[in-house]
Amino acid sequence: MFKYLFILFLFVTSTLMAQHTGYTPVADISGFQQQFAAASQKITSIKSDFTQVKNLSMLAEKITSKGKFWFKKDNMVRMEYNQPFQYLMILNKNDIYIKDGQKENRVSTKSNKLFQQVNQLMVDCVRGTAFANKDFTVKAYQNTTGYLIEMSPVNKTMKEMFKTINVVVDKKQFSVNSIEMVEASGDNTLITFVNKELNTSLPDALFTH
Repeated sequence: MFKYLFILFLFVTSTLMAQHTGYTPVADISGFQQQFAAASQKITSIKSDFTQVKNLSMLAEKITSKGKFWFKKDNMVRMEYNQPFQYLMILNKNDIYIKDGQKENRVSTKSNKLFQQVNQLMVDCVRGTAFANKDFTVKAYQNTTGYLIEMSPVNKTMKEMFKTINVVVDKKQFSVNSIEMVEASGDNTLITFVNKELNTSLPDALFTH
């Protein structure tokens, strides 16, 4: 159950091959890091549709889900699945609320170190501070339209669950286009964000329940 909730919490990220076909390494990592962090700081809110594709080795078909995503500084996220099932996850600073049908769960990230690490990871991806996260080694690649940030866990707990996390960032706005999570088992999940609206007014009520 705990692993299930952890995966759902992290979901708050085109399928990329291991060698990142079409991308070349970023030569000036320091310069990119500063540019990414500065641009990300200007993003105060995100409203977006998303598609999530899960590849499981035990299943021949991919599992596809769709929904809506909202982010607001500081550290507020609402992720609402509406196809093929209804599912809601809200992160409001240190509190997590999950509703699956009639079942509800509430978790505080302060009560568990793993949740704190995942919370920090999500914030780093949005704020552009991934290179400062000591739980991962980070590499950066680029093509004509975007940057790919490859995060490989060094933390023991994270390594047991994930091989890599690949974040694709738009080159113009430095907003996240997709997050791909490759699990230690070889299964992977890809979340793609579309119809993004940046810095729009979002009511705090979106992040309460």
